[in-house]
Amino acid sequence: MTDSRLTLVNAVAFQACWFACVIGGSLWALPAVTLFMVWHQRVADKREWILISVLTLCGIAIDTLWYQIGLIQFPNYGMPVVPVWLALLWLAFSATLMHSLAVFFSRPWLITPVAAIAAPVSYFAGERFGSISLADNSLWVIAASWAGLMLVFSVAHKNLTKERVYG
Repeated sequence: MTDSRLTLVNAVAFQACWFACVIGGSLWALPAVTLFMVWHQRVADKREWILISVLTLCGIAIDTLWYQIGLIQFPNYGMPVVPVWLALLWLAFSATLMHSLAVFFSRPWLITPVAAIAAPVSYFAGERFGSISLADNSLWVIAASWAGLMLVFSVAHKNLTKERVYG
């Protein structure tokens, strides 16, 4: 598969996962993200799986913190951690880093403002679909947190790419 086709499949598959997770909840999230990951294992190497794992765990931890302090809430949900669909969404998102989002992640100066804008838009859309409730001013916290998180992972991506090319 050519790089441009791989990038397109990765982007479209992630968007399908986003809708499955946000609209369909855990029931739709599990098969959608599983199919994406089965496909993705064919194109990912060991280093990428480490990056995917670490970012997924960091994302779940951040969203769980926000949930625990009341920045985000989930309708009819009372567990101490975020719902499965949100954890799976982090997994799917993490699989875009070195593919459909690689152009952004290879440029820390670019991913920071993109993340600060795109993440709040995604959470706001989730609220509009009724999957999540946001506290006042939570979008500012989401913007700042995502900008910082993506900056850190952009630098990690850049180092990983450098190792891959020169190592």
